[in-house]
Amino acid sequence: MKKPSENNEELLDRVRQVGGLILGVSDNRNWIALFNEGDLIHTKTVHLPADTLFDVFVEEIPHKTTVYEHPRTMIYFTGPCDIEICRDGDKIIVRGCQPEEG
Repeated sequence: MKKPSENNEELLDRVRQVGGLILGVSDNRNWIALFNEGDLIHTKTVHLPADTLFDVFVEEIPHKTTVYEHPRTMIYFTGPCDIEICRDGDKIIVRGCQPEEG
């Protein structure tokens, strides 16, 4: 798996045991909501900078279902996984990562 520093990427967040995510746009702002498997109520929202619409890529995460319902997309993973969210210019990359030690 890639490391953020390999491509001049800025690490925005790293989250453990994510069961899926919701990609959305509202008021000229992208946002990403992360949820645990089987729990859509308790989410963590990652707000991206305002007034910039980003291209969002989901990489290296096995997923079982993608549901598109304008203006958001929900992706369910095959099981809980650790993810990192990085920024590279006008791109946001959400990818699976190795669990942190400790």
